[in-house]
Amino acid sequence: MVVKQHTKTWTGGDFTISTRSEEDSSVLETLFTVDGEVASFSQRRHVRDASGLPIFEIRRKRAGVTWFVHLPGDSDSEDAKPLATIAPRLHPLKDKFDVHFKNASANGEDTVLEVRGQDIWKYRTNVYHNGTLVMVAKLTDMVSVYLPIKRPKWDLEVAEGFDLSLASTIGIILAALLYQSMMHSRSAPSPGGNDPGEGSSGKQ
Repeated sequence: MVVKQHTKTWTGGDFTISTRSEEDSSVLETLFTVDGEVASFSQRRHVRDASGLPIFEIRRKRAGVTWFVHLPGDSDSEDAKPLATIAPRLHPLKDKFDVHFKNASANGEDTVLEVRGQDIWKYRTNVYHNGTLVMVAKLTDMVSVYLPIKRPKWDLEVAEGFDLSLASTIGIILAALLYQSMMHSRSAPSPGGNDPGEGSSGKQ
């Protein structure tokens, strides 16, 4: 998968998420598009499928660092429960956050994915489930990080059966946090471990 942030947008929250064609890996086929809202305190992103149909929204807690994934139109309702919660973990340099959701394929079991940056340049980020590597995100053009006229791009490698919309959500959050230090979220503490920065498998 390829997550490409658009160069000429007011919000910096617009993306195209594509998969590589099986016949020709140089050909990209659009999977999702993402539209960010101008002057949104919650940095809301609307995610649509290739036909333009809205499928979910991603927004940040207005007075905090936690992100939430909601069905379209549910994010403004106080009663609506999020599909997923993205809880950043304190780290001054590397990406570090946990993704909490109920796994429909496992009878609604509470599931945690641990997203862990592997270097201070944010070139590579690993995603773990119960200690097993299930996804790798790589920043493909380091120069674009330092040039305001360009927008970065990520390659996502996912394990077989891994949900592509979930992988896309992680890619979008990585883009949102590219220039930020990781602050600690208390909205969704990781189960297990005495260190609030550890997830269920203790990945740092």
